[in-house]
Amino acid sequence: MADSSSLAATSTSQLSPFSSDQRTDDVNLGAKDQWRLSGEFGRKGSGQEEFNGTFGIVSTQPGELAVADYWNKRVIICSNEGQHRGIIPLSERPRNIAVINKMCMLVVVDTSKHVKVFNTDKELAFQFSTVPLADIDNIEIDLRSIAVKADGTLIVGDIKRMVWTEHMPTDGLLLRTITVQIAPYYLAVDDSTDKVVISGYENKQVDITDRNGIVHSSIKPLIKGQPVGCCLGVRINQSGIYVGVSNGWNSAGHIHLYDANGVFLDCLAQGLTFPLGIAFSSDGQLAVAEGFSVKMYDKA
Repeated sequence: MADSSSLAATSTSQLSPFSSDQRTDDVNLGAKDQWRLSGEFGRKGSGQEEFNGTFGIVSTQPGELAVADYWNKRVIICSNEGQHRGIIPLSERPRNIAVINKMCMLVVVDTSKHVKVFNTDKELAFQFSTVPLADIDNIEIDLRSIAVKADGTLIVGDIKRMVWTEHMPTDGLLLRTITVQIAPYYLAVDDSTDKVVISGYENKQVDITDRNGIVHSSIKPLIKGQPVGCCLGVRINQSGIYVGVSNGWNSAGHIHLYDANGVFLDCLAQGLTFPLGIAFSSDGQLAVAEGFSVKMYDKA
């Protein structure tokens, strides 16, 4: 995705900032429940509770979310209600974020050629590249997406090389490189099967692949019977595959739910600006980062 210029209650003393006593992706949201907008926070700006390009979102611990604030070059830590909890300043613009639950680490993919890993003190623990360091200056790289397997293995999407790479969570050691069929702007991993879901942005398609990148099925979302303009953030759990779709910067974005084979189940949310990030909060809400704000949905 072009980096659009238009996007410009639990005690923290008891829990680490990036830890969780459950994987919040495992929350079963249900396929046919009715959802309602339960809250919204954030507005365009650079203040503590403002955003300028919410490019990614993840649940960090019970009651907390982290939001990638692209143009402000930072990650915002906030409560599920949007109350400010902290900031991780960055030297580059963050494109997506994820949490290594087993290690209590926050992982950031930004506009550089290195993936950053932050510890519970919000300090840079280490960074790593997706190609050998000796070759990094000679290889075109465009990192866009990050996901974490159940065992902690990191998966990083590179749209320039059309691959995802897998890395050790302890030091970023490169484990393997997998070629993909569509540009991996967004990634999600099924904990139970290691199935990988790839959202291709302007490709208007989402591929469902096995752990080796072999495509099993593809989703081509529609809005009012017509192909969507772009496929954005994705998430997967036992309820299905959640896909953010949009026809542009026009509040016509949706969140669609599909089964594990890519069959459409339901439209969960409409009226979204640009649903770039999808997460499940610790209390079972659906959190959507949609440009300058975060919208929260719960079951009606």
